[in-house]
Amino acid sequence: MQPCKYCGRLKTLVKSHIIPRSLCDIRSFGIYDDELFCKDCEDKFMIYDAYAFTILNEQGSRRKTVQDRQGRVLGAYYETYDYNKLKLFFMSVLLRAGLSSVFFFKHVKVGPYLGLLREALDAGTAPAANDFAVFLAYRDEIKKGLVMLPPAQQKIEKIRFYHFHLGHVIFYIKVDRRDTPEELQPIILQPASRLFLMKFSHEDSSESNILKSIAAISYGIG
Repeated sequence: MQPCKYCGRLKTLVKSHIIPRSLCDIRSFGIYDDELFCKDCEDKFMIYDAYAFTILNEQGSRRKTVQDRQGRVLGAYYETYDYNKLKLFFMSVLLRAGLSSVFFFKHVKVGPYLGLLREALDAGTAPAANDFAVFLAYRDEIKKGLVMLPPAQQKIEKIRFYHFHLGHVIFYIKVDRRDTPEELQPIILQPASRLFLMKFSHEDSSESNILKSIAAISYGIG
């Protein structure tokens, strides 16, 4: 028996998937830690993992494209989604990665944000849009399987984000007490709003290209 890193109690720990295998698009892949959570705490995340798989994978055909005037695809969107479940899913991945000692997540440090993450997950209530703000992107040009890249920190307008790869989808989550940059406001997850995903090409990961992509999709939906 070992202390669970979520509840702190001495319990038998289980194999905990940090990035759920169902979202990796590779049946045998998935990143887990068997020294992380007890079963009761691991089960807390199942409802959010299941919803993320449903909306991002099973319901992918619901996406509508955003195009510019020349017909070039800038991104995609869902008309409706469950903000609470999806936001808590992304927050749970951040928490799991931040608590894990698996080498793949060595760059993820949640520090003083751990309590806020746990509080939201315990309550089952996602915070306001600008708290742990999340925006999504996707790459559709990958033809020969997926390359799983470790999550890393990235600053956008000097605000700290972490980005995670979930198969073809990439999510960015703010881990910073400062306000979300104004440029990101049109596409971050918002209650009672559409769910947007920017289209990335292989060179779009720099801050300047991310902001250009956001400006383009914002123009397309304006």
